[in-house]
Amino acid sequence: MNGTALGGQDPVTAWVEYTSPDGRAYFYNRDTKVTTWEKPDELKTQQERDSVWKEYAKDGRPYWYNTQTKQSTWTRPDVPNQPIKPLEAPGSRMDLDRVPSRQPSMQRREPSRSRRSASRGPRSRPPVPATTLDSRSRHEYKTIEEAEQAFTSMLKRHNVRGDWSWEKMLRAVVNDPDYRALKTLPERKNAFQRYITAVRETELEQHREEQRKQRTEFFALLDTLPISEYTRFPKVKHLAHEHKAFCAIPSNKERVELFDAYVDELLEKLGGERRRVRAQCVRDATEYLGALSISAKWTDVRDKLLEKFGDQMMPILHLNPEKRMPMDILYFGVRDKVAVDPESGLSMLDLLDIYEHAITDAERLESDRRKHEKDKVYRQQRQARDAFRQLLNEHVKEFTPSTTWSEFYPQIKHHTAYTEMLGQSGSTPQEMFWDAIEELSDEMYNERKQLESAMRSHNFHMHVDTAFDKVCEFAQSHCKIDAKHMDYIYEQLVIKCKRREEEDDERKQRHKRRLLDTFKYALYDLCPELTPDSKWDTECARISRMAEYKALDENACREVFDQVIERTKERAERKRRDSGSKRERSPDAGAADKRSKHGVDKCEDRGSSDLEEGEMVG
Repeated sequence: MNGTALGGQDPVTAWVEYTSPDGRAYFYNRDTKVTTWEKPDELKTQQERDSVWKEYAKDGRPYWYNTQTKQSTWTRPDVPNQPIKPLEAPGSRMDLDRVPSRQPSMQRREPSRSRRSASRGPRSRPPVPATTLDSRSRHEYKTIEEAEQAFTSMLKRHNVRGDWSWEKMLRAVVNDPDYRALKTLPERKNAFQRYITAVRETELEQHREEQRKQRTEFFALLDTLPISEYTRFPKVKHLAHEHKAFCAIPSNKERVELFDAYVDELLEKLGGERRRVRAQCVRDATEYLGALSISAKWTDVRDKLLEKFGDQMMPILHLNPEKRMPMDILYFGVRDKVAVDPESGLSMLDLLDIYEHAITDAERLESDRRKHEKDKVYRQQRQARDAFRQLLNEHVKEFTPSTTWSEFYPQIKHHTAYTEMLGQSGSTPQEMFWDAIEELSDEMYNERKQLESAMRSHNFHMHVDTAFDKVCEFAQSHCKIDAKHMDYIYEQLVIKCKRREEEDDERKQRHKRRLLDTFKYALYDLCPELTPDSKWDTECARISRMAEYKALDENACREVFDQVIERTKERAERKRRDSGSKRERSPDAGAADKRSKHGVDKCEDRGSSDLEEGEMVG
């Protein structure tokens, strides 16, 4: 809701006029923050100040009240030939104390009832008009549809357009009796919104129809002008600025848009014609080249094409100077029968593209031919491999996993299936032989695993000396194994048993060496320690009480004892030699050696212990 400062008589007045949602005018003082329904004296004209009539409103309808005679009327008193008719119900009062629902835009506050009373003075309110004039009597409608139809007809009578606001419409139709056909304000606003939407759609459709008509007339005008695809809008404006169809377009922006659309259509039409002519020329040139050799050069093919299709080149590219056209001669539309399109026909790029396609086709044909030959050779080689594989299947009964190529080669070296395989790519006869041996080995391995599983299930223990017949009898009873494979399987089982026995012996030896190492370390830790002069007979009594001694036999323990005594003697001899060399050194060096003597001895003991350990483990 917008406010207007009515300061025609006093430009600096603080009063501002506003309109409530129901169309009633009220006034707001920006200095005192007072809102009132009465028009302030500062905003009144001299005639309004001298008049005894005061204007009020009821439900958006204005009426007038005489301050002297205390009479109210719906008709403006200063209208000629209109009698002043008193209104009934003088005891009723108008509800002028109600504040408008929307506040002023500049932080306007709703004044209190006492402030509004003070701003209007002690004068009492005029009575509410009870009846209307006969010409403005209110109609009653039976249904809401009839009432809304009457409200819509009223809007049409007042020529309410789609861009009108609610306030603008209200000022135009508030005195019409059909404005009150709808009882409540929300119903009126909803009906007004539906009416505005329908009017806007109608106006939009009319605007579109007008634009289509203008477009058709403008395009017809452009068809009569000497323009081409390279023409720009300023030239069109210079040629058609006085034409009616050109002036009918309201803005220059719309003219430019229509001109661009016209040029787009023209380019599409010209492009279609140029593509058609070019496609026909390309087909003719392609047929002329025919089956081009892959060794053909571009320079030779270019001269050949220019000699044959020189007349079908673009006019600007004609080899004949008399037929060649300059670039400034443009195509003036498809309607001009005598006009020549300088870009219609073949270009040098088109000739190059034709050459590239011909070379590509020739290369493709050559590639297909080579592929066909390659496939033919591949089929022959595959048939040769199949024949040799059939030969292997015939001899597979004679093979074992241990059969070698040198054993099999003398049997087939003159066979046709073998000789046809020689020299061709892919798998060789020897590789195919080893593939067959590998398949046979896998088959026998699975059968051996099946037999071993059956032996474990039935507690059949296989040993190195187990008879072959006994193994065959067990296999026939519990497994499905080819009898021809039993020889090889039995050999593998015996080899496996021997390997198992060797592993058991090795395991025992490792365990024995581990016990000997433990016994050796225990001898080093004896208390008192063994000396170089210790003998087995004298130390046997206390050594035999050791737990490590009881796990070994006496001979092994005595050998370890002799090794320990020998190592002890070597250590004592080394220490003796080191002591003699220290005495021969200078006093200063002797003092330094004396300080580190204890540490050196420890290092030697630790090093000798490591050597002994490494020697025993070996």
